[in-house]
Amino acid sequence: MEVKRKRYTVPVAPVVDRRFDVATLSNDRSWILTASPPLLRERDRLAEWGASHPDPIGSYRHGVLDLPEVTALASAIRARLDGGFGVAWVCGMPVANQTLATSLLYLAVGTAMGPLIETYGRLYDVVDSGESYREKAIPVSQTKESTGMHTDSSRLDNIPDYVGLLCLRHGRSGGASRIASAVQVHEALRRRDPKLLAALYRDFIRDVVTPGADRAPLKILENRFPIFRHDGELTMRYMRYWIETGHRAVGVPLEEHEITAMDALDEELARDTHMFRFQLESGDMLWVANRIVAHDRDGYTEDPDHPRWLVRQWVRDRGR
Repeated sequence: MEVKRKRYTVPVAPVVDRRFDVATLSNDRSWILTASPPLLRERDRLAEWGASHPDPIGSYRHGVLDLPEVTALASAIRARLDGGFGVAWVCGMPVANQTLATSLLYLAVGTAMGPLIETYGRLYDVVDSGESYREKAIPVSQTKESTGMHTDSSRLDNIPDYVGLLCLRHGRSGGASRIASAVQVHEALRRRDPKLLAALYRDFIRDVVTPGADRAPLKILENRFPIFRHDGELTMRYMRYWIETGHRAVGVPLEEHEITAMDALDEELARDTHMFRFQLESGDMLWVANRIVAHDRDGYTEDPDHPRWLVRQWVRDRGR
């Protein structure tokens, strides 16, 4: 099948804003926040409120309770996502027997940051389903495999600005989080070979695995957009596996130089100096700016007596 795929313009000047590498995140701890005792007291208030509602996760709306600490934390997270490195790690919130209350607090933070994208529900459990995304069209998040460095959502019209992860139960073996700056790898590719970078400024066809989505070839063919785009600010949208399956589904082979360019992108995303690795503990929240920060996790071994349990949120920036 012959398909006209649009090419986008690579910015001439280097992109320098909001980039980070491993050394930066190791030395500048402004992206790490600590849950305060007043915040934990607001979690207790949320637990009391939730006890009187049969479906507290579905019922909660921003503003139903006056939660100044939640609002302040949401503002601090957004400041780091919108104007900092694009990542915020919230630590120091014990879960113990307060799984629902902690989930409610996390939901309250997300709704204070912006409108939720509920494609997968208000809160989406990131747990191992026991199946393989290579054998069934399911999100990689429903497996225990490494996802590969990526940004969330392969659907053209469904892009979360902020992606949150709450760790309710950390795994006992593997599953460490990884993050890398899109700006950092973009400029590394420019230095390495500008032609490789330019190849990523072309439309790529993406498979669609959103629940209920029409996966007919013509629908998949319409679902195409570049890996990198610069319209006043840099955006990266990338998950290689769904690009490969999308192109196969509609019979449009990837060109050799595109495969080479994605190989180079994967190498830069995984470079020791670019990819920051850390372990989320139970109660930790991780928030990333999904347009400029790629994330991933190590593969992990599931312990039936202590299954790994993370919860994801997708949030839109009200200003977009």
